Amino acid sequence: MPATSTKLGPGVLTIGATGTDLDMSCQVSAAKVEWDKDKEDDTPVLCGETVGGGITYSAKLTMSVLLDLSDQGMVDYTWLHKGEQHPFVFEPNTDAGKAVTGTLTVDPLDVGGDEVKKNMSVDAEWDIVGEPAWGTTPVAGATMPTRSPAAQTPELVG
Repeated sequence: MPATSTKLGPGVLTIGATGTDLDMSCQVSAAKVEWDKDKEDDTPVLCGETVGGGITYSAKLTMSVLLDLSDQGMVDYTWLHKGEQHPFVFEPNTDAGKAVTGTLTVDPLDVGGDEVKKNMSVDAEWDIVGEPAWGTTPVAGATMPTRSPAAQTPELVG
């Protein structure tokens, strides 16, 4: 397979249901879906074998955003909807035609900046509920793909 690389952007990041969603694309300077792995300890058993510990994966959306303090902007949205679960679409590069979709928990964005007369920006980290889906960019108005519970928790053999 030859080496390939894709740049971040131009892309799309929307939060909320289609038609009432908040498009954060022009405020985001960095974004990624990050995975965490939680593995239980293996258990040695009397016969000399080892039973593998269970593995759980979780994901989160991390991003750096330029603050939008306007009415109905992203600060308003995140403060109004804090703690709520909303669908999201993250398309890192529109030319690639691939997107991450799922549901995330909205946390309120911090407000303020590090320096006077500098653009205010904050880093945010929002938990994704269950496992996000990776696939082709969803068509406007289409139902976003979800993974079945069986697909979310693979059976591991130790």
